[in-house]
Amino acid sequence: MDLTAAIKERRSIRKFKKDPIPKQFLEDILELAIWAPSAMNRQDWHFLVVQGQKKEELLKISASSFQQFFRPKLEKTFKDKPKIIEGMRAFSETYGDAPVIILAYAGKMPDGQQDDVWSTSLAVQNLMMAAYERGLGTVWTDGVVFAKEQEINELMGIVDKKLVCVIPIGYPAETPKVPPRRSERIEWIGF
Repeated sequence: MDLTAAIKERRSIRKFKKDPIPKQFLEDILELAIWAPSAMNRQDWHFLVVQGQKKEELLKISASSFQQFFRPKLEKTFKDKPKIIEGMRAFSETYGDAPVIILAYAGKMPDGQQDDVWSTSLAVQNLMMAAYERGLGTVWTDGVVFAKEQEINELMGIVDKKLVCVIPIGYPAETPKVPPRRSERIEWIGF
């Protein structure tokens, strides 16, 4: 697959087929994820690949975060667009029926003071592109992280790591539209 095409064609997928993903695909994707650059090459990221009962418990946490934290904000912002609110509610309860959910965690920066979310974010981009190359869809989600990180960490048995994002992954059951790019957000200096 051509890299330029992959970058331009990959979309955030929010509806998945329930088909299982071969474990080898997941292993290959995660192998490519960890080839990302990282602060001082520490590679201090951690990925949890979740399905089964833990996935179902994670979905319950996500659904509760929607009701508690996001519904009120969305009702204020999209008061005349109930379909958007309903779509986000349904997604928070099911993650689009993705058969697998990956949790991406960050360790500390070399100074030990700050969480290294940047290096983990680079690894997640690799993960998402590698998934796309294999015909899988992904979407970066982080709303539940802001609302329920501690509860998720307790469920997963994680201590001393920062949850960066939650990534549903599976075979796409939708083809999202291509959103326009905002080229005016690039500024050239000294050219």
